[in-house]
Amino acid sequence: MPFASFSREPIRISIPAEFTNETELLRYLGLSQAELKKIWWFRGRMYRQFDIAKATGKKRLISAPDRRLKMLQRKIAASLDEIYEPRHAVHGFVRDRSVKSNAKSHLRSKFVLNLDVEGFFPSISESRVSGLFNALGISKRVSNILARICCNERSLPQGAPSSPVISNMICFRMDKELHAYAKEARCIYTRYADDITFSSYQPLNALFEGSLPAVGNFPPDLLKVRLQAIFQSNGFEINPKKAYYADKHSRQTVTGLRVNEIVNVDRRFVRNIRAALYTVEKKGVAVAQKELANKYKSNASLFAHLQGRVAWVGHVKGRADPIFRSIASRFNKLFPEYELKVLPTAVEVRDRAIWVVEHDEGEGSQGTAFFLRSVGLITAWHCVEGATEVELYHPSKPSNKFKATVLKHHAHRDLAILKHEILETEYYELEISRRNFKTGDSLTAFGYPGFGHGDKINVRPGSISSLPTKSGVPMLEVTQKLVPGMSGGPVLDDADAVAGVIHKGGRTDNRDFAIHINALSAWLREV
Repeated sequence: MPFASFSREPIRISIPAEFTNETELLRYLGLSQAELKKIWWFRGRMYRQFDIAKATGKKRLISAPDRRLKMLQRKIAASLDEIYEPRHAVHGFVRDRSVKSNAKSHLRSKFVLNLDVEGFFPSISESRVSGLFNALGISKRVSNILARICCNERSLPQGAPSSPVISNMICFRMDKELHAYAKEARCIYTRYADDITFSSYQPLNALFEGSLPAVGNFPPDLLKVRLQAIFQSNGFEINPKKAYYADKHSRQTVTGLRVNEIVNVDRRFVRNIRAALYTVEKKGVAVAQKELANKYKSNASLFAHLQGRVAWVGHVKGRADPIFRSIASRFNKLFPEYELKVLPTAVEVRDRAIWVVEHDEGEGSQGTAFFLRSVGLITAWHCVEGATEVELYHPSKPSNKFKATVLKHHAHRDLAILKHEILETEYYELEISRRNFKTGDSLTAFGYPGFGHGDKINVRPGSISSLPTKSGVPMLEVTQKLVPGMSGGPVLDDADAVAGVIHKGGRTDNRDFAIHINALSAWLREV
């Protein structure tokens, strides 16, 4: 196997079969010699160039290949993805990593330094790309063909699907050197494309020649000469307009996200979305579209612009976040055909997951049941024992009753799973807790004791007083009173996951118990 020299220490890799020679490459790409010759001499005609507006109001030049060239570049990128193993510090163009994971790496750091590589993609020349492939052990002819297909105007185009992975491979040595420098300086290093961040709980003196700069933008020549040299020796320059330093008293952002306490979008970003939504609500789409065009010098459609920005807030904050829910609801009312999905809050999940179960036979004719993900509708066995059929309803609409029967039960563990025909749109499901509980842990019990029309769900906070095992069944003894009617309801931990199923208690009992969730898990494994 050949060695890759885009790191100073060679890395042993295996060249994909499609890159071993020209014949194999053309067969893999479905490319004839005639078409290759056309690309070789006339590839510039296969690109469409246009500007897109950046958040700063400036423009970014995009070189988008035509459909055929894009298909070839995607196939090449797929093969390169098999070769490239991203370092932990790299978050751009890497599967399961994102702007959010990049920002999260610096969460709650007290000092943050942001740098930007000037002209990132254009600074990667075609000869560097060809040299990269050749260093991997690919023949010079195949390396030149790959570079010819993936580059335009003698550099790496921003807009080609092969450019991201190639740029990451070009940066492989730089990432290693910057990570080593950061480790020596006792700080964290990450890179997202051309955005580079260092952070620490201590002042970043080791990154500067003299004293620390004032908060805000600073000239890159204040950085350590050795640090500047790492960029220069790898063929890059630091953008002097985007070198920014933040301390513990200032707003800290990483790739556009706040990282002071939690990963969050900037308030101004949300404020601008609200302002645009307000314009649509009060003045109409036409006026808002015109304002968008004037502000960003863009012909992008208003709904697409807003949809992308609102969706981004949901990605960062979560789709159950109140701020996202608020602006997404306003967007959905204005553009119902482009509706954004809004997740329920924890309270809403609890409310729709917990139902009332009733029957007319024997004691315990009214109890509580709840939906549990990957399990079904759960209740206590003594709530349905002796009944051939039970009724289920949600307190928000008691007249809408559903029939159910016992699908499985375990009398000794006092557990039952009910068979029902309730539509999935009618309920949410709770999750099983994975915690190892101990005495003193907080738990909250939910149920419908003595339910009557108009009653809300009964919420009883408390904690674990002991963890007994009775007749081989693990239990949770809790401090709150578990009165009749709550049986079969869930006991939730502070993450709203199910810790147990309410068993018995009340004013006449000295102790209050729930069946430990482990007892349910053990039963399910048995069946």
